[in-house]
Amino acid sequence: MKCIISPFDECYLNIASEEYYLESFAGDIFYLYINKPCVIIGKHQNAYAEINQGYARNNHIDVVRRNSGGGAVYHDLGNLNYGFITKSGKKGINEIFREFTEPVLKVLNDLGVPAVFSGRNDLTIEGKKFSGNAQFRSKDRVLIHGTLLFSSDLEQVSKSLNAAPGKFEDKSVKSVKSRITNILPHLPVPITIDDFSLIIIKEILSRFSGAYVYELSEHDRKQIETLAENKYSTREWTYGKSPEFNYRYTLKYSLGLLDIGVHVKAGIIKEIVVYGDFFGEKDLNDVTLLLRGLPFDKSAVSKALQPVSLTEYIFCLSNEAFIDCIFKEEVR
Repeated sequence: MKCIISPFDECYLNIASEEYYLESFAGDIFYLYINKPCVIIGKHQNAYAEINQGYARNNHIDVVRRNSGGGAVYHDLGNLNYGFITKSGKKGINEIFREFTEPVLKVLNDLGVPAVFSGRNDLTIEGKKFSGNAQFRSKDRVLIHGTLLFSSDLEQVSKSLNAAPGKFEDKSVKSVKSRITNILPHLPVPITIDDFSLIIIKEILSRFSGAYVYELSEHDRKQIETLAENKYSTREWTYGKSPEFNYRYTLKYSLGLLDIGVHVKAGIIKEIVVYGDFFGEKDLNDVTLLLRGLPFDKSAVSKALQPVSLTEYIFCLSNEAFIDCIFKEEVR
């Protein structure tokens, strides 16, 4: 078994690494990585619905889609992430989850933390979740990975993932909001996240025969960087892979009511309709036709509407107010 401590702290590179390990390395793999602030969304999730877009953008929080299912998670430098890649065989997913989370539980128990496996795929301490796990299968191999909240900023977790309730209507997997906790406060003797990483690696090396520490070669790094650049850091992957959804928002303003509905598929505006009791001089259909086919992206819509004066179509409504109605965000 190769044991890898990632040299990267960028989410695009680390998520690309998982695919690279799965597709390019033979044998079992165990790996650890830590990301700078980012949000990782599940394979089937709606990126627009799961994330507080304004907050993420204003706080330079990157967003990336992973290959496994499950819910959205926030990562920062206090969050240790781990994964196993092995042959799936005939084992059920719950059996695999338990088998490969057991070494992590043993480390925590040995450190004096009463951590247990809970529910379908969570690890908890005194009923509070500190780790969620997900899986992805490719041919005869399976990737099991999870988060370990060690000393993460839990306030950022809430702010980054708290999208406005009821704003979207879709069939995507919803993030399960759970009571969460960090590992560090439960340790009888405090240690650093780097110390914690080394203890886990030591446990893996002692538990699995033939396990050894592997350092990525220059070839490995270049392949991972190329994959990150061409796939995981692209808007098409993170947002274009979002399920088809319908968005609706109603705005009450000084002269009336504005009701906007947007139909989005693969990250592109397929249809946009505007209802309300407003007045205007020009036909608003000219504006909605202008927006069809654009990415569901605030900057793209803003650019397209630069030559347009919305107040001619909807009395007393500025371009900014109209755009904010389409991309209504909770920015705290």
